[in-house]
Amino acid sequence: MGYLNIASVRLCTEAEGPGKRFAIWVQGCKNRCPGCCNPEMQKIKVNIIVDTADVIELIKTAKEQFGVEGVSFIGGEPMLQALGLAEIAEWCQSAGLSVLVFTGYLYEDLNSTNDVSIKRLLDNTDILVDGPFIQNEYDDKRDWVGSKNQKVLLLSDRYEPGVEFKHSQRIMEVLVSEDSICINGWPF
Repeated sequence: MGYLNIASVRLCTEAEGPGKRFAIWVQGCKNRCPGCCNPEMQKIKVNIIVDTADVIELIKTAKEQFGVEGVSFIGGEPMLQALGLAEIAEWCQSAGLSVLVFTGYLYEDLNSTNDVSIKRLLDNTDILVDGPFIQNEYDDKRDWVGSKNQKVLLLSDRYEPGVEFKHSQRIMEVLVSEDSICINGWPF
């Protein structure tokens, strides 16, 4: 098994894709899109190093406790950690869980790469949201999509076209613990 450098996880969220999902925010992004909702996750640095086997155990727990239907890989930039995420995605598919990946890269560019890990990750992805976030093209019509230029690509037949229009308004979640307050989704 491999490792990931993560910024955060959420055992159960309904703001980062269709249905209840386990979400992983990875640390590091080379794109540095202006207006990114996760600027603290852009810096390429060691943050929290986790074994993919431990992440899979957390996903199992989330499936049992919350009935999650899938996982979402967010960032930072997931493609920079495709090796570890591909391992998790393969396990998720074998366990009947869907995989959604957000990336600032275009699908066409990812498909033309010779990176075996990226190909493995894409082969085990059900929904890919691709393209850089463009602040002046903010998208307020689609769930969990940042800007109008980004495409929602169904890479399997698990979801119906238009799944990104399920809610009539943006979802924001707040998680309060003893030592922190975490917000995910769309706070604006």
